[in-house]
Amino acid sequence: MRFHAFRFALTGIAALAVTACSDDNGSSDDTINDTSGDVDPDTSDTADTSDTADTTDSTDSTDTADTTDTADPDTADTAQPDTTDTTDTNVPDTTPLLAVVINEVAATGDPNDWIELYNAGASTVDLTGWLVRDDDATHAFVFGANTTLAAGAYLVIERDPTNGGFDFGLGTADAVLLYDASSTLVDSTSWLTGQSPAGATWGRFPNGSGMFKTLLAPTRGAANVDNPASTCGNGTLEGLEICDTNDFMGLSCATWGWGGGTLECLTNCTQIGQSKCTARAAGLVINEVESDDTDRIELYNGTAATLDLAGYTVLDDSANSFVLPAGKTIAAGGYLVLERDIDHTFGLGDADSVELLDKSGTRVDFIAWMRGQAIPAYCRTPNGTGGFRTCDEQTFGNPNL
Repeated sequence: MRFHAFRFALTGIAALAVTACSDDNGSSDDTINDTSGDVDPDTSDTADTSDTADTTDSTDSTDTADTTDTADPDTADTAQPDTTDTTDTNVPDTTPLLAVVINEVAATGDPNDWIELYNAGASTVDLTGWLVRDDDATHAFVFGANTTLAAGAYLVIERDPTNGGFDFGLGTADAVLLYDASSTLVDSTSWLTGQSPAGATWGRFPNGSGMFKTLLAPTRGAANVDNPASTCGNGTLEGLEICDTNDFMGLSCATWGWGGGTLECLTNCTQIGQSKCTARAAGLVINEVESDDTDRIELYNGTAATLDLAGYTVLDDSANSFVLPAGKTIAAGGYLVLERDIDHTFGLGDADSVELLDKSGTRVDFIAWMRGQAIPAYCRTPNGTGGFRTCDEQTFGNPNL
């Protein structure tokens, strides 16, 4: 089963990536993880853009491309969707005080977000006046009069106010809290980016009583089922694996901007290692980008000669483009930083890409990033020749650290 959003995100990037020149002089210990620790990425995790509580998407308001969530990477150059009950300490999962529990949540539902309650008790519960909200207290849904939930039954509410549902969207990193008619907190859960991706849910297992985790098979209105077992090393992607033997979902070292080499499948098939990737040949490259400030794009000239960039084109993943004007050059070993509203006019999304074309329209370089990877910056290390990773600080106009 290949429902995991992180896979979709990586596969989408792989489809856009190009193979660059190989050079055996560089390597990296960078890894992409899908462990039971902290995430998202995810790659096709689509955030609800009308959910004001979803603050993880820090994009430029002019960026029409930033409507798709992929996976939220760890700032230490890993992207690891959470698959266990690792919750926000501000809204912890609670031991249910009553029989009714939050049982399953679809934060990227198709077509709507939804929340499932389950009555694990032996008698019917009157839900009149009970309230469900997300991590924003102003986003609340109150159950109407005579709403009941029978013993062993499920109740699903969805984002559909015209048909009696709630009117707020669930964010990719968010929470659901359940209060009874006396405003007592009955149950709560929270998830991080990548834990409730498209095609999967955040739910309890065992059903009704277990801890929350990512469930690959949504079971709206029915008992939750566990994820299928997987066997790492059999060459087939199963369960939550993101690689197996030589199957990397079409990804390669070039996906991260390396010149060549081979990826490694590590940690029970939940981690992709880049230590065997090799540096690319010195040349003109996209060297650093950021989507958190003024959407800067840095080019670096690794050659020994000044390059005339007049007529070169920079594009994002929505084909927004900027053609470098006459007289625009970059010195040998020099940097050229392009900034939104000064050089180009488009915003870079939280999950986006940048492509550089020469005067003839031939691709010179390309890099794509998943949600959050370009905050504070996504940069090549070693500078100019290495693969991309999330950098701890911006170094525009200077060598990447």
